[in-house]
Amino acid sequence: MRHSKNVKTLVTQAHRVGGQWQDAGQGWEVLESTLKLTGWSCSRRVVLVREKPALAPAGEHARRRRDHLQSGLLPTASNWKSEPAPWAGRIAVLVSTLDPQAYRAVSLARLYRERADAENIYDELKNQWGWNGFTTQQLAPSRLMANLVALIYNWWHLYVRLYDGAHHREAITSRPALLGGVGRLIAHSGQRRIKVSLQHENSDLLTQAISMVSNTLRRFWTIAERWTPQERWRLLLTYIFRHWLGGKWLGELPPEAGLLLSG
Repeated sequence: MRHSKNVKTLVTQAHRVGGQWQDAGQGWEVLESTLKLTGWSCSRRVVLVREKPALAPAGEHARRRRDHLQSGLLPTASNWKSEPAPWAGRIAVLVSTLDPQAYRAVSLARLYRERADAENIYDELKNQWGWNGFTTQQLAPSRLMANLVALIYNWWHLYVRLYDGAHHREAITSRPALLGGVGRLIAHSGQRRIKVSLQHENSDLLTQAISMVSNTLRRFWTIAERWTPQERWRLLLTYIFRHWLGGKWLGELPPEAGLLLSG
């Protein structure tokens, strides 16, 4: 909801009842209330979601301590054009018609974060991968290009997760880091090699990451040389998403598949 006058009043009152806030996980707290704005025929259910005081800025102009678990999706109270509240962290007010018994305040806050995370993927596809429109107005070529962009987007993130399986790396930072090199083809003693000179300021770290990916794919080829394409994909995806699978495998694989994770 927009931070209108009545919403700000509700937020100020909610901050004064500190003991009634519930832990919503990932550094957020929730408080359920009701609100009736001008033009509404009745009061409606609202859920306030705020940053935990321990993670909020210490002063009016202090920078908030960043945490890798924070979603970073909620607005900051410091942007309000009113008297500063006694608590100066980030807060959002959600209005909902969902059944309070089926969707409690804590569940509603998590659904809001998950919805925002899903929307971030579309924002990334449109603004970083060119999914925001094409020059042609014909459906067939537009559909073809949209499918190609989505396919390359998936391939790129699978590649990036080969060296950082625990995080999602957006293209706005990962592409300049991993694609900003100059390649040269070198032929010597009957062998041809491609030598890449990275131009990034963190070239040493990137060289280690690319070498790790290359060694991993080489191990893939050694282990799965005689496997079917389906088995290779299962092994590849299991390794990439190993942090989320918790030791599980995506389907049946030959016994030697365990050498990839143990090595």
